[in-house]
Amino acid sequence: MKQTHARIAPLACSLLAGCLIAGTVHAEDFYRGKQLKLIVGSDAGGGYDAYARLLARHWPNFIPGQPTIVVQNMPGASSMRALNEVANNAPKDGTVVAAVQNNIAFEPLLNISGSNENARFDPLVLSWIGAATKDTMIALVWHASRIKTIEDAIKGPANVGTSGPATSTSITARMFNSSIGTKFNLIQGYKSQTEMNLAIERGEVDGVVGVQYVTIATGRPDWLAEKKIRLLAQVGQEKHPAMPDVPLLRDLIKSTETRQEVDLAFASTSMGRPMLAPGGLPAERIKTLRDAFMAAYQSPALRADADKLKLEVIPMRGEDVHKLLAECYASPKTVVERVKAALAGDKS
Repeated sequence: MKQTHARIAPLACSLLAGCLIAGTVHAEDFYRGKQLKLIVGSDAGGGYDAYARLLARHWPNFIPGQPTIVVQNMPGASSMRALNEVANNAPKDGTVVAAVQNNIAFEPLLNISGSNENARFDPLVLSWIGAATKDTMIALVWHASRIKTIEDAIKGPANVGTSGPATSTSITARMFNSSIGTKFNLIQGYKSQTEMNLAIERGEVDGVVGVQYVTIATGRPDWLAEKKIRLLAQVGQEKHPAMPDVPLLRDLIKSTETRQEVDLAFASTSMGRPMLAPGGLPAERIKTLRDAFMAAYQSPALRADADKLKLEVIPMRGEDVHKLLAECYASPKTVVERVKAALAGDKS
């Protein structure tokens, strides 16, 4: 019997190696001389566009056959237009992919926009290729504020700036209030993060909740270097490497069900700048795109390019994006309904 096993093992390895080589050759034959269209569900010049064009410059080096890549911006309804296009009209052969806003994957479940009847896609059917980074959001206050810790924000009110009720700065502040009892008072009307930053420096508000850490680290590095701000808490599944001592919101929550609500509400932060292809692609084609995606984002050339552009790169595998979405869409109905109410601003 041992001799039989000894003969079978090398044979199995040979067959597996042969399949892998055949898959690579097949992908190379398919993509050689082809043009791959990368649709960006946001305007040119923004953060999502920057990540997409960064990948487009390096991805062909890792896709067998080295196809050319053309980037097409298709903004509209927080990437819903682009996602509907790819899900319903694009060829299902791996020649069209899309870079979309991460919240849009949760639209059919959470109705973040209030018009999810326009979402003509099933996220669990789509072919998720990967995500470029993680969006770690923070709650911060100016150094002169009487609020020094997250516990202080629970004890008494703190004014925080926001640009509107449906923006991340409003949604995140409301989730803090409902989950751990902070008393963040939303001061609306600021048109941009720049305006909010000025309001913080002038003392018009104590701070802001729901701004991305990388936005502050790259846009106002002096705030961090000179300790002009206090970081009260961060939002995500795990701590950002640059903030090991800043508490996670989910770790401050005592109730298991409330923690589930917060995890669902902010699940999209784990899959920042996601990329997908239509559903129904051949399994070998999906694997080719996923492997090339991760290889590109792990390459020294892309990372050096990202550093120059001040783009943070913490890639996530396509398989893990799909797993995260599947877990979220399997959430208990009671949890989903409470999250929907919180995201909509329902205080009842």
